[in-house]
Amino acid sequence: MLLPFWNSELYVEISSWFPFGKDYQPVSVNRFYGETLKNIASLSLDLESEFFFMASPDVGCVGNLPRENFFRYGADNIFHLGFLMVLGYSEKMEKAVTFSLLLSDTQAKEKKETARLYAGIASCSLGREGILQSTSRVIAIASDEPFYDCDSYLKILEFALVQSKNILKAEPLAYYAEKFGYKRFFMPWENENPYALAMSKTLSELEESSSKDIVGGSATLDFPPFLGMTVQLG
Repeated sequence: MLLPFWNSELYVEISSWFPFGKDYQPVSVNRFYGETLKNIASLSLDLESEFFFMASPDVGCVGNLPRENFFRYGADNIFHLGFLMVLGYSEKMEKAVTFSLLLSDTQAKEKKETARLYAGIASCSLGREGILQSTSRVIAIASDEPFYDCDSYLKILEFALVQSKNILKAEPLAYYAEKFGYKRFFMPWENENPYALAMSKTLSELEESSSKDIVGGSATLDFPPFLGMTVQLG
């Protein structure tokens, strides 16, 4: 794997009318959020992933999962601290996100910016009225800056997804999903490769300094401290 694991799980509460079965607008539903996020949603499907959601101070919480926020794009009475983007896991998306982080780090160094982006793999649980509906493997991208401006990174991510689609010769899955409907399903952890999971667990639990010199440090990341914080205004 190219990305480490986050040391915490994510939980998302979805609306009662969320299309768990067949979704006929997995791309166009994001047109309310702007052309860039719509393109990211489309390219994500082409890379066998999905744009689950994004939360930031300037846009609030948007994406395919929080559908109750369709018409509340932009500033409202809920202020989100920190930047978080969650995408469905696939090997193709993992490569694309890794590429986007390299581009983002290069741009930040050129501009002498201190804010950094981090990405890792996590387990994301979906709940409806407090009842667990499903658990899925995801890629979570987050910033350690509470007021991170994500506009430049979204353009970088869009570029990385386009390049990855061309290099990997990905099929135009988004076109067919939008035209004929997208049958959404979530793969539980039990379907993962048990050998790969056992190996990752062993590496993450290594404590000896001599071992770390050979295999590196922990295979997990700590969530940035501001991740997931919201403030109710007025």
